[in-house]
Amino acid sequence: MKHKVLSVKQPWSHLICSGIKDIENRTWKCPQKYIGERVLIHAGAQWDGRHRNMAHLFTIKQWGALSPSMQVVMAHGNLPTSAIIGSVRFVDCVVNHPGVWAEKSNGVMVGHTFVYKSNEKPIWNWVLANPILFDKPILNVKGKLGFWDYDLPEEYEKLLKL
Repeated sequence: MKHKVLSVKQPWSHLICSGIKDIENRTWKCPQKYIGERVLIHAGAQWDGRHRNMAHLFTIKQWGALSPSMQVVMAHGNLPTSAIIGSVRFVDCVVNHPGVWAEKSNGVMVGHTFVYKSNEKPIWNWVLANPILFDKPILNVKGKLGFWDYDLPEEYEKLLKL
């Protein structure tokens, strides 16, 4: 069966599917038709380019939100790439969510419109829930920009019924 997929660089994709990172930050608003929907998470081919220096990858609060064992996983970087690793449900899309994983924007919400300073765009905080990390990732899957379709093998379908 076909499912929508979103590619996210490591280590963020792993943290999302593990239920640690509950916000995905994007420069574009999550389309309303995906709010409330379960979407597969694809670990992109490359790690976040800042990974070599943990001080730039995580804030102090974010690093502190990780268990010691997850800090070890993040430090060693032995996570799958170019793979569908799990799934999550998108439950909201806001600007300036109070959560530790939300990037902040300069400006204010006026009704349903974000008003920002000239030359600045908002960072949209996609609120995530009900994460699933597959025990066995689906390897060698080439990602794409935006949302894309993937025909999930039948053995994984039952994992999405949570």
